Order: sequence, then structure tokens, then C-alpha cells
Amino acid sequence: MWPVILVGLVLWGVFIWKEWSQRKERRFWVKLVAAFLAIVSLVMIVVRPSTLQKSTSGKGIVLTEGYRPAQLDSLKSIYKRIQIEEYTKGTPLSILKDVDSLFLLGQGLAPFDVWRLQDKPIAFMGGKKIEGWTTISHENKIPFREKLHLNAKHSNPKTGHWAILADNGGNPLDSVPFEEVDEQLIQLNAKPKASGQFIYRLLEKNDEGEIISNEPLPVQVVDGKPLKILMVNTFPTFETKYLKNFLTDKGHQVMARTQLTKGKYKFEYFNGASNPIYGFTEENLKEYDLLVIDTDSYIALGRSSKEAMEEAMRIHGLGVFIQPNESLFRLTQRLSPFQFNRDFITEITLGVPVQSAQKYPFEFKNDVRTQKIMIDSVQVAAYVPMEKGKIGATVLQNTYQLVLDGSEAMYANIWTQILKSITKEQEQKIAWKAITETPRINEPFEFEVRTSMNGIEVATDEGVHIPLIQNSLVPSKWKGVKYPRKSGWNTIKVSNDTVSKFSYFVFDKNQRKSITLSERLKTNYWEFGAQKDFKRIASSSHKELEPISPIWFYMILLLFLGWLWLEPKLDN
Repeated sequence: MWPVILVGLVLWGVFIWKEWSQRKERRFWVKLVAAFLAIVSLVMIVVRPSTLQKSTSGKGIVLTEGYRPAQLDSLKSIYKRIQIEEYTKGTPLSILKDVDSLFLLGQGLAPFDVWRLQDKPIAFMGGKKIEGWTTISHENKIPFREKLHLNAKHSNPKTGHWAILADNGGNPLDSVPFEEVDEQLIQLNAKPKASGQFIYRLLEKNDEGEIISNEPLPVQVVDGKPLKILMVNTFPTFETKYLKNFLTDKGHQVMARTQLTKGKYKFEYFNGASNPIYGFTEENLKEYDLLVIDTDSYIALGRSSKEAMEEAMRIHGLGVFIQPNESLFRLTQRLSPFQFNRDFITEITLGVPVQSAQKYPFEFKNDVRTQKIMIDSVQVAAYVPMEKGKIGATVLQNTYQLVLDGSEAMYANIWTQILKSITKEQEQKIAWKAITETPRINEPFEFEVRTSMNGIEVATDEGVHIPLIQNSLVPSKWKGVKYPRKSGWNTIKVSNDTVSKFSYFVFDKNQRKSITLSERLKTNYWEFGAQKDFKRIASSSHKELEPISPIWFYMILLLFLGWLWLEPKLDN
């Protein structure tokens, strides 16, 4: 700096010497000031002075699919020269090495890439509103003769369009018209006609019959083993009658015992059931998958019968369902596995369209052992594990009224969910579970396998072995990751047990797109939260020197040099 200043002073001295003859005139002093300011401007151009400015080098913007351009423009107007990078799925972000905090715009990162930003302060701003199917829920595996129940949500539906459940050939099985709402809940049903692997379709059609969207619904229909069910009542009721008809229509073996008088019973046998049961023993109960018993019969059980029932639950996995009446909610903790609070609510709403169901004015007390049974996010029942078995009950009453009102589907859904949660679980040598909800080509598909086998090896259809990680707390649980190479049905299997195979469906990039974005948005909100204020992002940003734009000094230099050039001409 000092050499530049010295040169500037020399130039000013030369100018003073040149104009010294005019020192007695007023214009000499004006020209002296003008020359000084021109030389100062020249010095400033050379030394490039700086001022302390808030640094934006510590912040960056990552753009993901569905970001709002207006939001990006707002950020760029606040943070000048902020770094920006577009996210590509599965690709590292180069911006991370230069920034200490990020604005994340759009629907967010894919779940398997979220870890890349774990050590950075993030302001997740969200993106455009997602339109189309945001949720599609159905059972991936259903027993033959059971109905396929499809629940879906559509964002911004258009009046005149239809949601259609179709088979693989495009033949419609069920349909619902769209309504003019922000988000519409849709329920569709179909009954498979055979067992096997099927791809149903969820279609959206406009009023001219054109297909707007076509989403695959992979379903495995298996030949389910009929359950052996024992029903015990002190007297016949409509609730028992309709439940018995529902179970027998599903092909289950049902033996119903109704007490006529003390020590005398009426027995009914359906679908091959036989052998009357008068008193409970571990031997005669272990053959059953489910015991349905009303509250009065449960209370009247003798000590030996109750112990036999509990042994059948603990050792053989028997499921027990207690049909409620008012007495159940007054039982002490010694007599009942459940405890209740009075909530004074005698009716709940379920399903789409909304339907009402009667209930007792009680709710289950929350404790560690009691497990909830939910339908449409409403608790309707609960069960308590008893080692291998379970014992459950419900707060619903007079559910048969749903059948009388024409709501057979809702009645079937309620009892299927309740009894499925309580019934004896079939012992499996190997149990599979898909962790990744929507597998895609060349993306990680995570799965879990449970087995008591030692030295387990899992292989793909092509015979390629998949490395497994054993759970340190549960040695029978293993976890693996596969990158599918083809869409459609894929299979993995245990190498030394070819009978046990696991089939899963892989979607291509154009399928379930809006659902994937919706799930990605939820994952990113869960990981990073919602930050709407641009200025509140946590960051270690600091002030640093930034050069003043030289254009101002050029303007001052040109202004005074121009005046010094023009002044002698004006004088002449």
C-alpha cells in the first residue's frame, strides 16, 4: 500500500508544481482539490479497498425435484452469490465441502441419500404441491376367498374423473367417481377368482374414458389354510350369529357351543368341525386356532378350565377373543387382562364413505402389554400377548347392525382385522419382510429374514449371493440389501431351503411417482423439519472483507479528470 500512496503523493506534487504559477488565483485551489480527489480515486482502483460484509460462502442451496422457482429467487435476492447445486439421486453433492449449512428446496432427497446431510444444519423448505395418488395401501398377500381391500388418497381430484380398480386385462372390478375436494379418500374392493401372483390396476379415467394414470397393484393370492375356531356362549345373540355366519362363509371350521340350561349345551358344526367340548383342557384346546368366548362364559370358567386355556395360549399359541358386554368393563385386574377408562362415547365413524358403528362408552387403558388394533386410525380393539398366544377384546357392540344397514364390507373389514391380529400364528421356518415399500430398478431394496437356521445364505434368481447382517440383539434376525435389475416380480430365496422363497414387485421409474415424492417429502420433513423463515437457519456464517466495486472510483476519476481538462477551455 505505501508505494502506491507515495506514487500518488508524487503525482499530486507534480500537479502542484505545474500549476504553481496560478497560486494567487482562486481556481488554483479548486483545481488542487479536484486533482487530489482524482489521484485518490486512482489509488483506490489500485489498492481495491474492502468493507466487512456478511459472508454467504457458508450457505448453499440444494435443488431437488419439485422446487418452487419463486422460492429460489427469494433466497438468491437475500443471499448474494450463494452456491447452488441440483441433486441427482445416488450422486454425492460437491457443494458440501464448501458450505456449513444448506437450504433444501423441493420434495427432498431420496431416503437412501438422507445420510449425506446428517452433519449439516438444514432448512428444508418443501416444494410444489403433489398432485395425483399420494397413498396406495393394500395387502400384498391375501388368502384365497378373501377380498382385496384397496385404500388410496388422491390429491386435487378433478370432477368427472373416475378411480377404477381393474384386473390385469383392464376389466373394471370396482369404481368410485372423483369429487371436488383437496384430497379424496377412496376405497375399492375385488375378490380374486384364483390363487397365484396377480397385477391388478388402479386406473384414473376422465369423462371421455381416456386413461390419465395407471398404477400396478401387485398381489399374491395364496391358498390359505382354514382355521379351526371354537365359539362358546351362555345364550344365543345376534352378534354371535352374524359372526358365526361370517366365519363359516370364509371356509373356516367352526364349532359353536351354546348353553341351554345348566350342564346342557347345543352344539353346531360347520365346514367339517366335530367333537363336542364340554370342559376346557390343554389337550382339546391345542387343536384350535381361535377361541371366541362371551364375557359371561369367560367369567364362569372354573379354575382348571381357565388354567387350561392359559396353558393353550402360552404353549400352543391359541388366540382368545372375549365378546364384550357391560360386565367386561367392570372386571377387576385380577379377573381380566384388560383395564378400561370410561370415555362416554357411544359411536365412532369408520371407512370411506364415513359409516357409524356403535361402541361401549369405554376405552382401553394404555399400558406396556396392551397392543392396539386400529382401523382407519381409530382403536377398535386390543390384545395382550401371552407368550405364544394372545387374548383380545373390543369396545364395539352390535356390529351386526352394519350388515343390516348394507355395510357388509365394513363389517368384514372390522372382524378380519380384529381376528387376524389375535388368531394363532402359523409357525414358519423362515419369515420374510420387505423394509423398502416401493422397490425400484438399481435402487437399494432392503429386506429382513427371520430364521432359526444357522449359516443362512440368501441368493437371487440368478444365483448371486446377497451378504447379510445379523442383528446383535436378536440372533435369528438378518438384514440384507439387493439392487434389482428388472421390473416386475422378483424372487430371493435361502440357498439351503429352496422351498422358502420371497417374491416382491419392482416398479419402474414412471410408476408410483407421486407416491414416491409424497413419501420422500414426509421422510425429509421427519429428518430435517420444516423451516419457513430464511434467516433462522443455523449456520456458522461470519463477516469477511469484500472489495468495494471499482466502478465508483472510475466514475469519480473520470468526473474530476474531465473537469481538469475542461477548466482551461472555459477560462479561455
